[in-house]
Amino acid sequence: MNPSTRCTPRFATSSARSALWKAAAALVLVPELLFIISCSRPPEQQFLTQFFRAARSRDNTTVGRMSAVQIDPRTQGSIEDFEITNIGPETRTPLSFKPLFEAEAKAREEEKAFLKTKIEYQNANIKAIEEVLKLEAQPGAKFSPAQQKVKGEWDKWRADIAAHAKATNSASLAIKSATGLAEASLTQPGQPALDPRTFEGETISKDVTVNADVRTPDGQTTQKTLTVTISRVAGGGREGRPIITRISGL
Repeated sequence: MNPSTRCTPRFATSSARSALWKAAAALVLVPELLFIISCSRPPEQQFLTQFFRAARSRDNTTVGRMSAVQIDPRTQGSIEDFEITNIGPETRTPLSFKPLFEAEAKAREEEKAFLKTKIEYQNANIKAIEEVLKLEAQPGAKFSPAQQKVKGEWDKWRADIAAHAKATNSASLAIKSATGLAEASLTQPGQPALDPRTFEGETISKDVTVNADVRTPDGQTTQKTLTVTISRVAGGGREGRPIITRISGL
């Protein structure tokens, strides 16, 4: 082969080299840009995607683990797609159940003391009370003045029994309602069970606003603006997982 016709390396001109460098830089930056975009998604995006998918498929186990409220596709519709438009600031509220347990203990003590005096009255007036109870079972029965007096007293005792039982039950229900979020948020595999009697911490909440495509039960699709409140409980060196506590706008 003629030496003059051999292939020799050719060096690009200045402008050509510039174009090559720009192309190479673009190839490097594209995946990096995609990585940044994908990582810029807030954690609420994945959390709500999982929740709406579970609600749509009526996966009650997953829904129950993630939320204190439900979206029933048979009556409320289902979220087919959504876009987060705003994430509000976190609000932190001190959380302690001690006052609730104290209120329950007080209600139980008052009920116990009341029942003691009620039994004392009942034992002292058992014959008259039995006579009143027999007459009450007879339509149109007439009460003597003495029996009428006992009946009035016994009616009050019975009303007070119901009132004390209601107060104790309400105090117990208040504890159950107040500890529900903490139980759900802090109960995790490998973690000790929550002891609400000694727990001191805080509730951390934020509102997430989304534009949602909602498929109604009759198959129509409409757009709605929803506000989803996501809360978690922290305290005692533990960080709870997020729980949806409210959805408005459906």
